Amino acid sequence: MPGLLLLADRETTDYPTPHGPVRLRKYAGAPGREFVRAAVRAGNGERAALVTLRPAAYGHVEAWLAALAAHAPAAADHRRPGMAPASVRLLARMTRTHANGVPRQSDGSVGWGVPGASARVWPDGRIAVTSDAGVELSARLEGAQWDDWRVAGVVDAGLRLLCAPAARHLTRTSGPKGWVQSSLWAGRSYDASASATCTCGWRGTYGSRMAALAAAQEHRGNSGLFGGA
Repeated sequence: MPGLLLLADRETTDYPTPHGPVRLRKYAGAPGREFVRAAVRAGNGERAALVTLRPAAYGHVEAWLAALAAHAPAAADHRRPGMAPASVRLLARMTRTHANGVPRQSDGSVGWGVPGASARVWPDGRIAVTSDAGVELSARLEGAQWDDWRVAGVVDAGLRLLCAPAARHLTRTSGPKGWVQSSLWAGRSYDASASATCTCGWRGTYGSRMAALAAAQEHRGNSGLFGGA
């Protein structure tokens, strides 16, 4: 949003989203300390997220506000979000793996990264996505209806905005399901099917792990990318 650079101190501008307009206010402050602040509203009109962004992030303001508005709950009550940072990380698609052993800091926050960007989520609703170049998209979420799924969706959107192009298509494949109980009468049978997923949202289920790997490779190739897992 280049027009933000032209706003005077305390001047406002509105950005329309499918979920209602978001008003941004600029604070010029001392040289080098300029920022804009915006409040994203929930469906009941209460504030669901407070956003503060520096000039380096101005080019992503529209997409970031749209992502917050799209995932905002129907109501906000200014309470602490009803989510757990570790669960948010496990639900996020923009991760290298979904393995256990999530790194947790003493303040309860959880962080992870993809090529070109990293994310951190705090129990009090603060989220921050930072690029390797130092651009930061951040927000403080408000309301108990911000659950794990909604927060993961917002963080995914931020990582897609700031990550390296290759990270938008990080694929993963599962192992075979193995021996499963077909029914009380048929007994157990071996299920060789496996799934393939991508950080872009693509997913599929195939007859074997090898077929899933081949599908993932084809997906990356169709996206102009090669390699991956």
